[in-house]
Amino acid sequence: MLSIALGLGVVAIIFWIWRKQSVRKGLGFTFHWWAFGDFGAGALIAGIAMTLVFLVELVTGLIRVTGFSFDLATLVARAGWFIYGAFFEEFIFRSLMLSGIVAVLMLLAYVRIKLPPGLIKWLAIAISAAAFGYAHFNNPGATAITMFGNGLGGLMYGVAFLGGRNIWLPVGVHFGWNFFQGAIFGFPVSGTIEQSLIIQETVGADLWTGGAYGPEAGLIGMTSRFVVIALLLAYLHWRSQRQGTIKSLDFPIKIYDNPLRREQETLQAAGEA
Repeated sequence: MLSIALGLGVVAIIFWIWRKQSVRKGLGFTFHWWAFGDFGAGALIAGIAMTLVFLVELVTGLIRVTGFSFDLATLVARAGWFIYGAFFEEFIFRSLMLSGIVAVLMLLAYVRIKLPPGLIKWLAIAISAAAFGYAHFNNPGATAITMFGNGLGGLMYGVAFLGGRNIWLPVGVHFGWNFFQGAIFGFPVSGTIEQSLIIQETVGADLWTGGAYGPEAGLIGMTSRFVVIALLLAYLHWRSQRQGTIKSLDFPIKIYDNPLRREQETLQAAGEA
């Protein structure tokens, strides 16, 4: 999977160079103070969704809290690890793979298979999400159901990346999802369990909770993925001053623009006039 992502990343980079666009911005690395805001917003959105998962399962008796364990050093270490993991996976699956898939689909226009820009984005997100789900097949307790659940995660990260046109938003969402899920609420994270603030045990059906794999494999957790997507779209709509469109996944946020060189020169000339 890594080699495929790297190959698609090379395709994307060549595509941006050919179109005379910024490779750095194409990969999602726009350095601006809003990077912190988008990262924080992503983490908050994921945290809200995971809090809802915890409360729903607690109130319905699907899980039972058995204790608490607060260790600041461990919590900070876990946060650092989750940030690293989120950044690595988002770079591989979104900056490289998803961008490459978009480039390939756009290149189809040159062989007379022209797809609408919005369809290209949503189709690319779906393809990369399937690959993301498959990449988790070797996790402990993984099944076809868990792959599907992880694939839904790929959908929300893909929406964050292509909709936000930066890597910081999906990294924030990814970090927030894993951190609140594992380090705070004590759920398994894709089949792995480690020390958490809240100690709990699952007493309800795996169909709803995901069992030993975690919320990604349960109906409640899967539903929360769509809550995240809805909140992301609302956030991007706000960030674009309510000028964005969901159908084309286009949210005009100036600092993340990556225009063609021709467009850059036109804008520069207009500014000097």
